[in-house]
Amino acid sequence: MLTLIASFVLQASDPAVDFSGIQDPLGGEPTRVLVLGTSHLNQLPEEAFHPSHLTLVLERLEAFAPDIIAIEAVGGRTCDQIGRYPHLYAGVYENYCRDPAPALDVLGMTQPEADAAVFETLNAWPEAPVAADRRRLAALLYGAGEAWSAALQWAQLDAEDRIAADGVSEALLEQLERLVASRNENNLIGVELGVRLGLETLAAMDDHSADAVYARAPDTLGPVIQSVWSTDVPGDAEMRAQAQSYLGSPEGVLAGYRFLNSPEFQQGTIAADFGLAAATPDEDAVARQYVAWWQTRGLRMAANVIEAAGNHPGATVLVIVGSSHKPYFDAYLDQMHDVELVSVDVVLND
Repeated sequence: MLTLIASFVLQASDPAVDFSGIQDPLGGEPTRVLVLGTSHLNQLPEEAFHPSHLTLVLERLEAFAPDIIAIEAVGGRTCDQIGRYPHLYAGVYENYCRDPAPALDVLGMTQPEADAAVFETLNAWPEAPVAADRRRLAALLYGAGEAWSAALQWAQLDAEDRIAADGVSEALLEQLERLVASRNENNLIGVELGVRLGLETLAAMDDHSADAVYARAPDTLGPVIQSVWSTDVPGDAEMRAQAQSYLGSPEGVLAGYRFLNSPEFQQGTIAADFGLAAATPDEDAVARQYVAWWQTRGLRMAANVIEAAGNHPGATVLVIVGSSHKPYFDAYLDQMHDVELVSVDVVLND
């Protein structure tokens, strides 16, 4: 009898409600989300990839016309949290956040005050902002910890208007110039599209508050994960070589993005990394702590996307994120009542 009870208690259960797809009926149009998995462009060899190779990708994304562009950058509020808990986030702030001091020192504000000023400024934003408006907003955004949104404002200025004024110091000017010259996809795709579409901000949706999982992990985690990554998974090397083969031309890069976002590539990434880690029993299955970090991070990133679109039901959203995140984002976002996932293959059609 006890055996039967134990078997009943431990039996796996499916969710009582399947949230996938769009609720029917739905008040208004669904929020349409395109999750674009990408290589980290600043890590590609300069001789193989030039920003001009994004021409065809950008044309198609511009035609998609997102109202909101979410990028893989940590937002100001999350960075503020990370900076105040160094025992959980050793080195994380330095690696993933930007010091807002170049803006705050001139503005005479704290970071939360700058964030509040951004909110007020955007609520009263003129239909035809002048250069001084954009410089001031760039300074406020940088002070609020939203450096890429500041870069978007800076990129919309004519060259002669990119000067130290209206809250922009020489030190901040230097940082903004670096951002708009970056080979990072946040700039080459996010900022570029934002300029073309007349957007005022980018949604920073990355999360590294999940890195607290690493702070609590045993020393055995690092070596075990290294062994996972060094495992020879059949087909993995060939798949990654194929991804690199698309570099060198606009046509190749367009085809490459379609490949990176294909089920084949996504399944291969999981099999060689997170799925393999979850299956590894070494050191009391410590590799599952790495998987827990990845899933926690991904869930919070997806939640940040939902927050960014939350006040705009029916918006069209573009998410630009490292390709390893793509399958997880699609799965998480598909659980929302009103999110319609858009096919990358359809948008990036020939």
